[in-house]
Amino acid sequence: MDQVSREQLSFAAALLDALPQAALLLGRDLRVVRVNRRFTALLRLPEGLDVSPGTPRERVVDHLAGLLDRPEERQRLLAESETHGPVTRTADYHLRDGRILRRRRSPVREGDRLVGHLWLVEDVTRRRDAEENLYAQVRKLAALAEERAAFASRTLHELRTPLATVLSFAELLLEPAGGPLGREQASYVEAIRRSALRMRTAAENLPRAAAGGPAAEPRPGRVLVHELIERVVLEALQRDGGTGPYVAAECPPDGPPLVADAGMLTGALEELVANALRFTPDSGLVEVVGRPAADHWTIEVRDDGIGVPPEYREEVFVPFVRAPNARRGGFPGTGLGLAGALDAVRLHGGTIEVRDREGPGAVFTVRLPLAGRRPAGPRP
Repeated sequence: MDQVSREQLSFAAALLDALPQAALLLGRDLRVVRVNRRFTALLRLPEGLDVSPGTPRERVVDHLAGLLDRPEERQRLLAESETHGPVTRTADYHLRDGRILRRRRSPVREGDRLVGHLWLVEDVTRRRDAEENLYAQVRKLAALAEERAAFASRTLHELRTPLATVLSFAELLLEPAGGPLGREQASYVEAIRRSALRMRTAAENLPRAAAGGPAAEPRPGRVLVHELIERVVLEALQRDGGTGPYVAAECPPDGPPLVADAGMLTGALEELVANALRFTPDSGLVEVVGRPAADHWTIEVRDDGIGVPPEYREEVFVPFVRAPNARRGGFPGTGLGLAGALDAVRLHGGTIEVRDREGPGAVFTVRLPLAGRRPAGPRP
């Protein structure tokens, strides 16, 4: 062997040993040029197996074929080893010891001239296991999505008729022909009608939400913030029947109106107030404060309840996530209310943040632009 060949072999040996994969270099005549140390270890080549330069490839191929567990893969390996074309090919092989090896076979060229072939082999057992687990999870998620869509359709079907009945009778009671109603009675019936309308909208959006579709677009109108706050607080007091924490509202009546969907914002503020009432003791205080600015409104819902841990101030707006102190305290809830409130506020271009008070409790701050612009970014 001349000096150039020795230098080439030495360079090939150093290059192959530097590779992170097991490697086998074949010459143009498909004889062994060099195997690196990782190849010897990965394929567990026996000490007596000759893989010196010039060895026929069949010795390595036959050894690998003897390790394979599946007859069809063994036949494929033997058939493919008879010829090596100019195209890179990749194949996975299952070994009897449970491992999965991935072989990548590539031509080696010097300019336009084919000078050899390179095998790169790696153990992909863990990767394949992870892929199989991932595919299994995807299949489970697909099944859950189908179940969720079916549940949403059934729920819409079951709710449509009773909600229509509630709305019809509420509107009949509000009609003058239905007989006179006292002011307080009329407010109760109007609250029933508004709640039924929101329930109908939520039910109609269920199939789209279950399918992962976009949220319903707001139906903008003129919203007076002081009336919104007053209505939400009064209905919360009526639901509690005078029990529970003291609830106070503060908002100037002469602030600029919002261009917004009144139903969506009512639902969002109801969720924030209900959340504050749920986690505040009966002797506590819940305050709803509205403040206008030049181009936006700020609405704060303050309570002196259990508060929100700092590390959960973003997570509590994620569906089905509840802070540990809420779970440990046995407070009821699903973790959906704050997520729904955030969605409604963001559809109006607004934001919700939560922080601690100076004493016990939390402050949820809603910021709503007057024009109701839609945000560009995704929900957190």
